[in-house]
Amino acid sequence: MLPIRVVAIPTEVAEAVRATMRAPVYEHPAHAEVGSDAAPCRHCLRLITPGERRILFTYDRFAQVESLPLPGPIFVHGQACPRYPDGAGFPEELRASPRTLEAYARGRQLLAKKYVEDGKMEEAIEQLFAHHPAADYIHVNSTTAGCFTFRVERQAARRNIGEATVPTASPR
Repeated sequence: MLPIRVVAIPTEVAEAVRATMRAPVYEHPAHAEVGSDAAPCRHCLRLITPGERRILFTYDRFAQVESLPLPGPIFVHGQACPRYPDGAGFPEELRASPRTLEAYARGRQLLAKKYVEDGKMEEAIEQLFAHHPAADYIHVNSTTAGCFTFRVERQAARRNIGEATVPTASPR
């Protein structure tokens, strides 16, 4: 099995959104609500259960990885939560829901897309990296909602794709 590194959004981003109720870089207002359904927190990669407070905000899935942005909506817990550990493998709580895996090379070049509904995420990730050696990382997205969940990198390669920094505002 290929060792992978699961990369949740940086703690600094989650904390900044909770403190300011604004999306980093874009400064769009964040939206807080008590959810009526479950949704994954992009920081701890656990489910935000119905009845828990959650914050919806705009996030660039390519932050710290590519220069061209692709913003979209994501959730975090309304209260502080620990960041998902890089070496913990695929998050068990997210295994049962359908995911779309997108393998990218540098320059935001989409190499392949794979839909996984049977929970065999590691097998699908390994196949994408094996069949597409130019792939630098894989975005794991919700198949039902289409939104970004987290990034996966090869653990051994550790190509230093990007680390936790809060992006500053830039001209639009």
